[in-house]
Amino acid sequence: MTKRQKEALQVAIAFIDTNGFSPTFRELKERLGLKSQSAVHTLFIRLKEQGYVTWEYDRPRTLKILVKGVAS
Repeated sequence: MTKRQKEALQVAIAFIDTNGFSPTFRELKERLGLKSQSAVHTLFIRLKEQGYVTWEYDRPRTLKILVKGVAS
């Protein structure tokens, strides 16, 4: 896991812990200070490939953290 992927995972976990639901890619973009949602999407595609997260592509707020302890 890259440093940026770890940061993205930590931001997603913090958002879920605070709000009780998952963030949208737009919200993640803003919190990570990225310029495009596609950059967030790419980060989370890699995290999904590695088995850290999953989500339903056509539905908002479906991001699920599968391996929570690694982002600590």
